[in-house]
Amino acid sequence: MRQNAIIARRLVRLVGSFLGVWLAARLIAPWLGASRRQRLAGWLSARLLATIDVRLALRGAPPSAGPTLLVANHVSWLDVQVLNAARPARFVAKSETRRWPVCGGIATGFGTFFLERGSPRDAARVKSEVARALAAGQSVAVFPEGTTTDGRTLGRFYAALFEAAIEARVPVQPVAIRYPRADGSPNPAAAFVDDMTFVDSLVQIAAEPAVAVELTLAPPIPTAGASRRVLAAAARRFIAEALGMPALAAASEHVARLPPVAWRRAARPDRSRRALSWSLRRPRPPRMPIVPPAAA
Repeated sequence: MRQNAIIARRLVRLVGSFLGVWLAARLIAPWLGASRRQRLAGWLSARLLATIDVRLALRGAPPSAGPTLLVANHVSWLDVQVLNAARPARFVAKSETRRWPVCGGIATGFGTFFLERGSPRDAARVKSEVARALAAGQSVAVFPEGTTTDGRTLGRFYAALFEAAIEARVPVQPVAIRYPRADGSPNPAAAFVDDMTFVDSLVQIAAEPAVAVELTLAPPIPTAGASRRVLAAAARRFIAEALGMPALAAASEHVARLPPVAWRRAARPDRSRRALSWSLRRPRPPRMPIVPPAAA
């Protein structure tokens, strides 16, 4: 009974923090310039993490001071808050996110780029918008896997948005995100995967006494003279090594220009009505198992 009361109090604090961020996104962020809006997002993310006792540790290189394309593996909705707390940036998100209650308003207010998943034409549009933002001095964060994992593996990297950094002539900084337990293994409480709903994830995180997260940053990679596939492979290799996945680090061929044809052509029903009920079940691409070279 006492544990349930603790979880309930943490959930109330978490929901209250989200509502505070939503109000700031709706009432304050639209009136700010890009740099001040990013600083506000970073401050709010740090406060939200403190509210639910998420403890952030930074490792590796310092965050790049200038405009940068941050690329990271994707485990949880917490990733956005964690990256923002460490290095405020604008994000690229799937278009469905815009319809999510509260979260959609937050993403819109803080200048998220919404991508119609599976549309090459829309990917080109977003790439151009990201390039303009980078050239204007803003930093942008992307999750090139295009989906989340449970933290025990690393998906294929899609290279299309790396072109934005090349066009804007800004560096790429890979970031490995890891949620370790006390024994060093990935903490399943942080993972937002499969058919889990947003509420399920909130409850799962609230049930944890504390959540540790480690960000390992690579030195920024210059983009002059590089191709997007080379940049994507280098970013994936660093992240795999930082996560302790040497076989996947060697498998740099797991890079693609666009998602597979089956993903691009699959029908995706409108789930906005279900989203309004806070279930937030997410249409997901098919899983693509990654086979280490030795086992192929």
